Amino acid sequence: MCRALGFLVFTMSKLSKKRLCPAVGREITPAECGENRGSKYACPADCPFFPFASANYQQLLEMESGVDRACMSHLRDRTQNKDIEREFQKANHNPSLHALHAFYEWNLFFATDASGLSCAQRWEKSGFGGMKNDERVLMRGKIQTRIALLEIHRVIDAEQIEALDLLDPDRTPVLLRDRKLASVAVRFSTALVWIYPLPHYWRLSGTAVVLPDFGRFVPVEIVMETVRHLGGPTDEAGMRRWLAEHLVDFDESLSATAGMRQARMFAGMDAKFGKVLYELQASFSECRAQLDALAGAEPDALSQAERNEGFAEAWVWLDKDPEAKHTGLHAAHKGQMLLGRVLLGQTLWRLEAMGAERLKRMRESFEVLMGDRVRFKGERLDDHGAMIAAKKIVSDESLVPPRLLEDIKQISLSTSRVQMPKGVTAKSSAVEMMKAGDRAFLDDHIPALNNRTPREAAKDPALRPVLIHLLKQRVHGCDEFNLRTGDQYDVNWLLRELGTTEIIFDPPPWRPTPEHLIQGEQDGDEDFADDEQEEVLDDLSKTDMSLPLARLPAKPLSELEVIDRLEAARHLVTGTKETWNDIAASGITIINHADEMTADLLDDKDWVFLSLCIVQTVRAMVPAGHRAPPTSYDSLLAILTSNLKGIEMAIDTNHPEAIVKFITQGPQPNLAGISCVGMLDMAKKAPKNLRPGPNSEPVMIAVIKSVVEELDRVLRP
Repeated sequence: MCRALGFLVFTMSKLSKKRLCPAVGREITPAECGENRGSKYACPADCPFFPFASANYQQLLEMESGVDRACMSHLRDRTQNKDIEREFQKANHNPSLHALHAFYEWNLFFATDASGLSCAQRWEKSGFGGMKNDERVLMRGKIQTRIALLEIHRVIDAEQIEALDLLDPDRTPVLLRDRKLASVAVRFSTALVWIYPLPHYWRLSGTAVVLPDFGRFVPVEIVMETVRHLGGPTDEAGMRRWLAEHLVDFDESLSATAGMRQARMFAGMDAKFGKVLYELQASFSECRAQLDALAGAEPDALSQAERNEGFAEAWVWLDKDPEAKHTGLHAAHKGQMLLGRVLLGQTLWRLEAMGAERLKRMRESFEVLMGDRVRFKGERLDDHGAMIAAKKIVSDESLVPPRLLEDIKQISLSTSRVQMPKGVTAKSSAVEMMKAGDRAFLDDHIPALNNRTPREAAKDPALRPVLIHLLKQRVHGCDEFNLRTGDQYDVNWLLRELGTTEIIFDPPPWRPTPEHLIQGEQDGDEDFADDEQEEVLDDLSKTDMSLPLARLPAKPLSELEVIDRLEAARHLVTGTKETWNDIAASGITIINHADEMTADLLDDKDWVFLSLCIVQTVRAMVPAGHRAPPTSYDSLLAILTSNLKGIEMAIDTNHPEAIVKFITQGPQPNLAGISCVGMLDMAKKAPKNLRPGPNSEPVMIAVIKSVVEELDRVLRP
């Protein structure tokens, strides 16, 4: 009887663990689910047990990170080929941000052997030894990786983006799931990316080559012309495969072309800033009265620097020349175009104007007005356009397709003055100016439209494609403005007005504006403004590619090695401008990634404290005089999410040993342990106004541990 009762309890217990499977329409065990979902069973997108379901995105990230590491290990372990090893070393030391990822993509999924199989396909044929079903499903998706020219159409939410692969002749919309992209994407951004399909959506892989604005050239033209110039095929299949093998070459060509276009644009720009000095031959009051009587002159503010030079007043000289009338933004917003300024001293007056032609007209008018009351003393003309153009060095002009040097914009610099109504902020004024510019655009005569207006071009089949291209650029600029400022100006009204409904997509949802890494005044560097700090840390072009790549030994660092490295790093961490310039030069991006991920977990004060602790840990792993290999935002996010759960579970046990065990369970137990203990010790000794709160300390531990693990991933062979 007891045995029968026990069997009944056991049976009911087993039955209670079964789950209703919508794919097969019956109850199945977890084991059956785990072995067949996504492979034999077509699981729906809302199944809570399916790791590729929308609600389980975080679970996917963790699995993806592990599979990526397995792929890299498999390639290096299974491919005993000296040529492959040479390619790896070449990619590893290539200054291009795309080189290492492109190496793995090509050699895993594209390069084939005599039987026509890629490394990943051979692995699949052998059964992906050691992988679970979910990982095998993920790998089969990765085997279908392809290069795509994505044009963003909609940012659906914090994870989903709808885009178009412009290389796809059918132009079927693609649904992507990627948090990082969703946080920064704007409509009609275009980039060459690696993508692969998963059940119900697509994923991005690795780096992206963002296409710049090349005037009238649409993205597909830019890609095809560049590939053609470099000797690649321009049919769809051939071009995709060529790009997969030569993405670094393509990126170098694109950068060279952008540099050459900029150099020519600046060289042709009238950016000469001129100053003309006159000595007064009559009294100051007489000369000033003459200027005061001029209808086109008005008083202006004088800067402190100008006061220090001895000037007492400043006047603006309005441009009344009928040939200099302006339409567009300035006309729509009732801006007054200026010829230049006049600075008034007791014995010397100075004219200033941007543009040689504008200075010439201003000087002629001034001399007619003043007559023999003034005497010319000298003139200085600085050609800023030529100086900028000279700095635009293109390393290899042979990489530049000649056709893409056509239609280079010629910039005409001018100065205007717009009266802001009382109570109107600079931000709201910028929005109003954008709206006014969009309204004026409707009836402007645009050179790219054969001097027709957008209203006229919208009705002309020959001009409509050009108009669509211009409107995409306008929408893209509006979305970037909103992302940068936090505004929500919607330019879709302009598209409806012109009847270009084919490119109307919902504007991106509101997203928080980028946060600054640290507060300059808290680091004793008041001159280093927040936006400059962000620029330094975000600008990968500041990386010193001459620095050797940092590497960690194959074995975890010993306790003594950790102490020595942290002590050496401590002297480099001051939190000043030099610290962050040094970090930027080393190509270290992981600090910015950690900042973004903890925006909702830590306040600014706590982040400032933690950032300095992270810098010391990072510098222990990437010593001075070295640069870091690229780290992955998604990989760090997956690690941090896991570690946040881990620290929470350790704390719930109420045993300090559990917390210590959590911290030291990882690839660098000594470094993680000593860094976290050092952070907690600093927190105890910090002044009260800088001391992090007790609820923040677990998050800080998880962040430091995650940074150590992600850096270890890319720094250890």
